[in-house]
Amino acid sequence: MRNWMTPIIYTLFALALLYVGIQLFTNTSSFLSSIAMMIGIAVLVYGAIYFLFLRNRGFGGGGNRTEMKKYKQAVKQSKQKYKQPAPTIKKSSVAKPKVKPSPLGKKTRKRSSAPHLRVIEGNKDKHKNRATF
Repeated sequence: MRNWMTPIIYTLFALALLYVGIQLFTNTSSFLSSIAMMIGIAVLVYGAIYFLFLRNRGFGGGGNRTEMKKYKQAVKQSKQKYKQPAPTIKKSSVAKPKVKPSPLGKKTRKRSSAPHLRVIEGNKDKHKNRATF
């Protein structure tokens, strides 16, 4: 089926290009105005379709609003967790002596578990004894 359709399609494309070329050289002003009109109509149709259907779909064309809210919240938490302090710019060229904090005043920081990690409880009694194999 494709073998006999291919030459017909190429012929139609060639005739269309020939017609466009003839119109461009014989009736340039109406050709350019019709091209501009077609582009304008295409932009209007695309804009209408976008604002009516595609705008409310969410991120990447899929998902719904609740998933998008959860994603934005996760991004916000990640940025807060991994944000780095802004580098400070020295205003004076004179170096100030650094004051070392005393080791007694140093507070030990308690390790907290990461919020994105959790322990999955399992049945720990049923471990296989691999020495018997």
